[in-house]
Amino acid sequence: MAVNLDKPDRWKSDIVKSVDMYNDWFMNFAPRAFRETRIQTTKDVEAALHWTSNITDVQPAIMREHPEILPTL
Repeated sequence: MAVNLDKPDRWKSDIVKSVDMYNDWFMNFAPRAFRETRIQTTKDVEAALHWTSNITDVQPAIMREHPEILPTL
């Protein structure tokens, strides 16, 4: 059961507000979030490359010792 699915005039103002809120968030917070995530991801990849000899030695023991490399792998 879709409530007001056929009555977009009832929720157009909500869409406008939602888009405005997202745009405001994006312009104020996303650049910092992307920058911080990129820095952390770079560190994670560098560590994974180090622990696995540039991904040439991916052993279960390494993954058990450093489980944080799993998302990178």
